Amino acid sequence: MGDKRNISLQIILLIVFALIFFIALMSLEHEQALFDIGMPALYENWIIIFLSIGSIIKIVWELYKN
Repeated sequence: MGDKRNISLQIILLIVFALIFFIALMSLEHEQALFDIGMPALYENWIIIFLSIGSIIKIVWELYKN
């Protein structure tokens, strides 16, 4: 039962990171900061995009190993 729950949680996280990626990508096109943490909007959105891609790759790798 635990493995099934972990897989479903990973799939939910995969969807969440994909949504964050697309929201940051759209914010990048409109030159608007997603979180407005004091950095220029361009850098902030690129950092969010790269971290989202890294998280998606990590989750897919973990799902592949199972």
